[in-house]
Amino acid sequence: MEKHDLVIVGGSAGGTQAAICAQKHHQLQDILVIRREKEVMVPCGIPYIYGTLGTVEKNIMPDKLLGAAKLKLGEAASVDCKAKTVILRSGEVVGYEKLVLATGSNPISPRIEGIELENVYLVRKDPDYLYTFADAMNRARRIVVIGGGFIGVEFADECRKRGLDVTIVELLEHCLQLVCPEELCIRAEEVLNERGINLITGNAVKSIGGNDRVEFVELDSGERIKCDMVIIGIGVSPNTKLAMEADLEIGPTRGIKVDEFQRTSDPDVFAVGDCAE
Repeated sequence: MEKHDLVIVGGSAGGTQAAICAQKHHQLQDILVIRREKEVMVPCGIPYIYGTLGTVEKNIMPDKLLGAAKLKLGEAASVDCKAKTVILRSGEVVGYEKLVLATGSNPISPRIEGIELENVYLVRKDPDYLYTFADAMNRARRIVVIGGGFIGVEFADECRKRGLDVTIVELLEHCLQLVCPEELCIRAEEVLNERGINLITGNAVKSIGGNDRVEFVELDSGERIKCDMVIIGIGVSPNTKLAMEADLEIGPTRGIKVDEFQRTSDPDVFAVGDCAE
């Protein structure tokens, strides 16, 4: 069994930054990063693939950011905190002195009739999925974005740069309402309107309709919006499966509970990024 001073599970933004900080501020050299994906996305840059950046390739994080840390491609199946080991799906066992969980988050998939239709997309961090997303966008003319938070607004703005007909549907009274004061929400909506983006607020999507592929979105108000693509960006949920199965404490917002130093209920296990609370 191989063993390392520091093992990091997850190689996206949180895991990469943990590897950088461990080397820069703590002079650790024996670091192993375990991640499933051959390539990882810059999470906050995903909407910009479809406008400003233009391609998926331009949003890939280079592995050289990991510095001297070793990289192992594989999926962590479980963590044994007593034995201080990570067991991979392949059966391989890796020991650690300290462990960082950077398992990220999963997009929330709402229970909407028709969500399984072709050309309905969630905002995933999987490069292969995002390539398919890009191909569909190249054929689209009318897009409905469900969710008026940061991700939804960014996607809408980037799609509009392509000359597409874009509509945002937001359940709350204003876009960005959960993160901005009302006056700033109103100003942002004015800018979106100036850019030709249609806004429908205070309304919810009742269903997504079409034969095999999406053709329209029906709102609670009864209004139907014609479209050939739907992007769902209503938020994410922490990916805490490994932590829960390892009996680490989960907090009231359903993320892994950590203190001000990102330590979990096990002092040798840390959690960072979207999975942590």
